[in-house]
Parts: sequence; C-alpha cells; structure tokens
Amino acid sequence: MFTSSNDASEVKDAIQKGATDFVLKQTGVSELTERIAFHISKVTPAITPAKPVPLEQIVKTVPAAPPAQTKTTTLIIDPDEKSRDVIKAVLTRLNQNSIEVETAQEGLIAIERHDPDIVITEWQLPDMDAFKMFSKLNRAHNAKNLIQIVMSDRLTPEAHRKSKYIGINSFLDKPLNGGKVEILIGTGVRKALKTLKQAA
Repeated sequence: MFTSSNDASEVKDAIQKGATDFVLKQTGVSELTERIAFHISKVTPAITPAKPVPLEQIVKTVPAAPPAQTKTTTLIIDPDEKSRDVIKAVLTRLNQNSIEVETAQEGLIAIERHDPDIVITEWQLPDMDAFKMFSKLNRAHNAKNLIQIVMSDRLTPEAHRKSKYIGINSFLDKPLNGGKVEILIGTGVRKALKTLKQAA
C-alpha cells in the first residue's frame, strides 16, 4: 500500500485483510522502490535489492492504460423531465452518454449535430408526433443504423402501425417502469455497441 494515511488502525486493518506492507506517501517514491525491491528479494532469493530506480524509468515500464470502452450516445426527446431523468439514470448505470431535448425540431437538430446511436422519444411531442419526425429524419439523415424507441401512455393501434411502417419496433409504456426501461435500453445499447465495433 502506498498511502497518505498514517492512521495505525487503518494500516492494521489493511494488513489483516492481506496487505503485505505499507509506505507513507510523505516518505517518497525512493522508499517505495526500496520496499518493493526488499519484498522481491524475499520471494526470489537470486535477486538482490537494487538501488532505487528513478521515477522516470518506473513510469516508462508502466503499461499504457487500455483504450476507453466505446460509448453509445442516446438522444432523449421528451418534454417530461421526470421521464428523461428515469432514462438518463439507466444510461448512467450503463456508462453511456445521453443528450436531452424537449421537441421534435430540437431532436432533428440534435441528430444532425451529434449523430446519436439511439433515439428514445415520446410519441406525441409539442410540435409534431414521432411519425412525422422520423419521416423527416429518414429523408434528411442516414438513419439506417439508428435505434428508434418510442414511448407513450396511449399509443393507438394506428400509431403502432405507423411506427412499424417507418421501422420502429421498440415501445415503452408510460408511466415508465424501471425494470422494463433497463431491459429495453440495455438491449438497444448492446445493438448499438455491436454496430459501432463493426464500423471501427
């Protein structure tokens, strides 16, 4: 352990849980390298403790961090802040990005600017319904790989038919149920990640 805490009870607790040794940060890196060399010599007698290694040399031997996990971006279009918060909470737990707007027009602009992987929208938006919005989108934007999810508390059979006509097959019933939201968004994120990996 390389720690700034010199609380004896914390150190004792750490050693009881399996820590072999500890070095206070105040004593510096040279003390740390000496302790590492000492412990290596205990388990490998052929290796004798060496002089402290310069910090620059240690840094060079540390492997680079793995590339960050690819993240999807979900655009949430809904005037209802509570619904947006439920969806954002799920995306945060899944470590994914989100953008939120309230109207279809704002949604169309956000799609052009941010090129999201998933769009989750309320069916009846203040300025137009999702059918009109996605119809405009399909004419103006390459939406082939865009995952489209519609939510509503009163989606009529006609609205369902229209949705399927423009390629929407995923629906969320309002009020939003946490479990169902997790499953549907999780499935959408997995599909979007697969598409992103194939395109990379």
